[in-house]
Amino acid sequence: MSNWITVCEFPLQQDLSALAAFIQRHQLPLRISEENNRQCVASLAPQLVQPMQQLLERWQAGQVDLSQLTVHVYDENPAASAQETATSAAESRVGEHQPQGRDTADDVADSADAGRGPVAAFTVIPQWPLRQTPVCLVLIALCFIGWLLLRQGWIEALVIFPQRDGGFDMSGSSLAWHLSRGEFWRLWTPAIIHFSLPHALFNSLGIWIVGRSLEARAGSGWFALLVLLSAPVSNLAQYLWSPQTLFGGMSGVVYALVGAALVIQRWQPQWRDVPASLIWLAVVWLLVCMLGVVDYFIAGGIANAAHIGGFAAGLILGLLFCVAGGGRRYFSGNVAEAVGSGPTHKTF
Repeated sequence: MSNWITVCEFPLQQDLSALAAFIQRHQLPLRISEENNRQCVASLAPQLVQPMQQLLERWQAGQVDLSQLTVHVYDENPAASAQETATSAAESRVGEHQPQGRDTADDVADSADAGRGPVAAFTVIPQWPLRQTPVCLVLIALCFIGWLLLRQGWIEALVIFPQRDGGFDMSGSSLAWHLSRGEFWRLWTPAIIHFSLPHALFNSLGIWIVGRSLEARAGSGWFALLVLLSAPVSNLAQYLWSPQTLFGGMSGVVYALVGAALVIQRWQPQWRDVPASLIWLAVVWLLVCMLGVVDYFIAGGIANAAHIGGFAAGLILGLLFCVAGGGRRYFSGNVAEAVGSGPTHKTF
């Protein structure tokens, strides 16, 4: 009795060389055969049938380039028989590598039925070429440069000096003093300063995961505008909330990216370059930090006002971007159109 399950059928005249190369390249438990004057694609793994059906439908529609897909196979039972090994090959995740801004495939399977194990699904973070995300690369570099400048004691020209203890008067504040001297860059530069290497690392990770997909699809121009507008908003929010503290870090900008991504995912539900669960995890972390629990574990505390200010800026800018038609670039069915006494400090 044959264990092959039909996935899809094609006319005899259709060229399936790209599909054959895809199957051979990743050693998938699939075969192409001629049956009843049709080209039949079949699978040994039941878990692979539905995901492959949806993938091949998109391939036929010209929405997916099989040559740009990668497959990672996880075999959790190395002692299995040959057939069981083939079945476990279906426990794979397929992600698109999109060098020219092509759209990422949607998740095509959530979970298998009880007792059948996981099914194949598409990963949702594309492997964007570095040339498509230059602003993100600059921001990541600045995170570590800011940490090095702090270690060398060269941050005096970049921060907003903490306000002295006493009543706060904006006209006589340290910020007003900076601005009266023409030092307007201090509205942006606190985002560069990072107080520890993990601080710089985690902010860089947020930019890499969330920012690169935003920039690659919408273009570096809009992404740079998002960063340039959200950075001073987050810095000013933190200064006005706690003017007696020295603060720094790029988390306000990262939360602006999270806010923009959240709006875009609501506007274009098909866009899943960044997992929705990751975006909501960042929102939950924002709320946890606001409760003050994290302050007990991090020296200097968390700059919550900067997080909130950046997040709000991202929500507003993301909404304006979508209303203006930019959300079309994130539609997965289309190719993207663009390519005190002794001041304390707060990290964000």
